[in-house]
Amino acid sequence: MGLFNFDQRKDLGRKGEDVAARYLKRLGHRVLARNVVTPFGELDLVMQEKLSGRLVFVEVKARSREDVAAGEQAVGRAKQRHVIRAAQAWLKSKGLSDAPVRFDVVAVAYADAAGHGEPELRHIPGAFLA
Repeated sequence: MGLFNFDQRKDLGRKGEDVAARYLKRLGHRVLARNVVTPFGELDLVMQEKLSGRLVFVEVKARSREDVAAGEQAVGRAKQRHVIRAAQAWLKSKGLSDAPVRFDVVAVAYADAAGHGEPELRHIPGAFLA
């Protein structure tokens, strides 16, 4: 993320997760968990679709519009593997290993590194498969 310091990235990430959670709730999803830490990495958002009941693991990438790489481009194969393994660990811990799941990416772009301005949001349902 360029020349951002750690606190700026953390704050921007938290703001992005808040925006993504509000957006997904408006779509009818329910928040089950946020910032879940597993031995395989962190899960940003764990949601449940209202109509289907499917569990949705959401990787949120918040960036400034000045940042060259779009948020969704930051979720490469290695990150996908970490999210999938973290999701499997969470599912197992909840006794839900056979539950239907989907992996989404929500990219949130702000005017600057401080998170000013109205964010632009891109939601990619089913961005990758387990």
